[in-house]
Amino acid sequence: MNTNILKYLKGYSYNEQDVNRLLVSSFIKLNNILHIKNKFIRSFLINEENKLEYEHLKCFTSLFNSNFDIELLIELFEFIISPEDKEINGAVFTPEYIRKYIVEQVLNSFEIKYERKYIDSLKIADIACGCGGFFKTIAEEYRKRIGKTFFDIYKENIFGIDIKEYSITRTKILLILYAIINGEDREYFEFNLFEGNTLDFNWSKIPFIRDSSFDAIVGNPPYVGSSNLDDYTKMLMRNWSVSSTGKLDLYIPFFQIGLDLLKNNGILGYITVNNFYRSLNGRALRKFFSEGKYNFRLIDFGSEQVFKSRLTYTCICLIERRNGDLAYTNTNPHQINKLMNNDFIIFDYKNLNDIDGWQLESAKVKLNLQKLETAGKKLGELFDIKNGFATLRNNIYIFSPISEDDIFFYFKKGDVIVQIEKDICRDVIKPNILKTEFDLDNFMEKIIFPYEIIQNNKLDSSKKTYTKLVKVIEEDIFRHNYPKAYEYLCSQKDELAKRDKGQRKYDTWYAYGRSQALTISGLKLLFPYMSDAPYFVYTDDKELLFYNGYSLISNSECDLKFVQKILKNKVFWYYIKKTSKPYSNNYFALSKSYIKNFSIPYFSEKEKYRFMRLKKESYITRFLIKKYNITDIEF
Repeated sequence: MNTNILKYLKGYSYNEQDVNRLLVSSFIKLNNILHIKNKFIRSFLINEENKLEYEHLKCFTSLFNSNFDIELLIELFEFIISPEDKEINGAVFTPEYIRKYIVEQVLNSFEIKYERKYIDSLKIADIACGCGGFFKTIAEEYRKRIGKTFFDIYKENIFGIDIKEYSITRTKILLILYAIINGEDREYFEFNLFEGNTLDFNWSKIPFIRDSSFDAIVGNPPYVGSSNLDDYTKMLMRNWSVSSTGKLDLYIPFFQIGLDLLKNNGILGYITVNNFYRSLNGRALRKFFSEGKYNFRLIDFGSEQVFKSRLTYTCICLIERRNGDLAYTNTNPHQINKLMNNDFIIFDYKNLNDIDGWQLESAKVKLNLQKLETAGKKLGELFDIKNGFATLRNNIYIFSPISEDDIFFYFKKGDVIVQIEKDICRDVIKPNILKTEFDLDNFMEKIIFPYEIIQNNKLDSSKKTYTKLVKVIEEDIFRHNYPKAYEYLCSQKDELAKRDKGQRKYDTWYAYGRSQALTISGLKLLFPYMSDAPYFVYTDDKELLFYNGYSLISNSECDLKFVQKILKNKVFWYYIKKTSKPYSNNYFALSKSYIKNFSIPYFSEKEKYRFMRLKKESYITRFLIKKYNITDIEF
């Protein structure tokens, strides 16, 4: 919002009528509305005869550098509520996308149970309506769904109450202007809007409210802490069982009042603070929900902020007055329209602790894991995840040279210096001991490799890797071409024969115990069998062999370095700690079965560029939490 507009309003006038006139006249002028029939709106128009007021109007409208639409009017109405009233009455602006979601869910529930034309006769209330934002959204949905006139919507479907007279006045202004800019201008509109205190308001005295009940109630109950409540309000709160004892916030009785005002099978939709399901002050409310066995959908936003003006942790509550269970989920507020039924975890009320708080941590973890596995393609679909080779006698085949010349490597075996032809050796690394790329040179070893590789040009296009074939070097050729290596292995022949307890027949006596991983070719992201932290080390050595560990294989450096940044973050490690096999000293297994289902979200090129430029770990974590739509996570 334009800060100059806010500054102007702040210094303009404390008189509600003056501010209303300025906003209404500005709205009319900036929307090029030339003729107004409605007498209520006409009473707020500034004309040129009042020169000072008209000068203010010209000055104020000059500050707008964009359209003055109905949503901005709602926000300005909320802004000009005095700080004192905000503290006492808990008024706060509800963003349009939140109102829209709640209203859509409410109307959808009736269309599913009945049919679209049924909503024509619904009576929908907001029992703390403020300046009428929810009513604007209801009217918008009614027009879209059944084409009903604003006059009939306001007269037949919308009912509201607020403790402040100026809120009722501004609600009328808002709804009439909304009708006018949508082509419906009448001398009069009829409203069911009342000034009163919701805590003791008698709806039975209102015409058209049969049995003091509504089909639906929506809204944003007032956020007022117990320390800011006056004695009279506290006295009224004690009339409701959910707020009869203790130091309670004002929003709590609005659940009981709302549900008591609903017809059977009616639905309540609130955006409210989310501490009632676990706080001491929410005990009576939790008991009220459990005893009523209401069909309750709780959408928790965790620590994500919805309201600009307040540091408040919120949730959406969709509660039907019929028997059911508690269905819980958590999400980023801007992702609510993507929620599906399988995103909710179901709790039977009898398994919830009303006294100590509803322990929904297991649900939060389950939801987080679900998001981490379904945000995009799974790791096992994107990359080959390969285990290292297995000689079954690494101490014979693998060595660290103490010196070399043009033809031989030299290493010490016991007290003997052994010569091995260089041409039969390959570089080899042990991922279990790697932490960073700097470790590659420090821990690089050599392995006697009695195999020949046969190139196979068949490409696995899904994972961008080529496959190869491997064949043991024939013994006569081995003896002739690599006599020193052959001589050395012959000296170890008895020990090699003990592999697999001597029960397995090998292609040749010097073949490795297993031929797995010998044909792997490609860029690699190496990682250990088990670890106490996410160590993933990149190497561009396509022919590097590895043992005692795993590797992701690809021919794309960009892909591997991108996924490396994700896997090295604590978000991935959270997933491992919750799904993998634990070992002593806080180690966890990293085998293919434990990592293959971890998903990699889709990143646009712009997102990927931004992400790869992030250096600070906390920024990377924050980016990924948002990308996976996780709102409540404890590392």
